[in-house]
Amino acid sequence: MPNISIYLKEETLKAIQAKAKIEKRPLSRIIREAIEQYLDIAETKEAKERVMKRLMNVRPLRNWEELHKERTVADAHRY
Repeated sequence: MPNISIYLKEETLKAIQAKAKIEKRPLSRIIREAIEQYLDIAETKEAKERVMKRLMNVRPLRNWEELHKERTVADAHRY
């Protein structure tokens, strides 16, 4: 695994060191997992944005009152 250097604020470093000590895990693993989790969240957010953009192109949203009225009528006819 390649090495990198990063600069952290003092309070961030102290918080990570405390977490590493409590969990008895290496500092590098905690930082690596945090970065990997961040990237997963970023990819998920981008995927959601792509889906929403596609949906908006297929059927643009109308105003809320019209949508609410449509759903209320549809719900009233369910048994």
